[in-house]
Amino acid sequence: MKKFIQKQIADIKKFSFAEMTSNTNGKTSGSGTMGIYIVIIGGICFLMGSIDKVFLSKDIDVITQSIIYTGIGATLLGYRKSKDNSEVIVDETKQENNDEVSN
Repeated sequence: MKKFIQKQIADIKKFSFAEMTSNTNGKTSGSGTMGIYIVIIGGICFLMGSIDKVFLSKDIDVITQSIIYTGIGATLLGYRKSKDNSEVIVDETKQENNDEVSN
């Protein structure tokens, strides 16, 4: 059991963009990838809107829209995590044994 836990724990010193955007089965998640891009772009727009609010036009529309945009990205990331937990892992060897018994 201890080896299994050690295998599941990632090396915290290594950062991998591919692992950040993939599902639990190792495939690249479209919603995860786009969620990360949308959150990053929304954060940049929020900073630009803050600079605009303080120094230039004193308008808050950009900040409001960037908060909504970032919320959409966070929703995509949450959807990816909820979808990963709902997948059922089926042991193929047990399923093959059941098929042989039923025949």
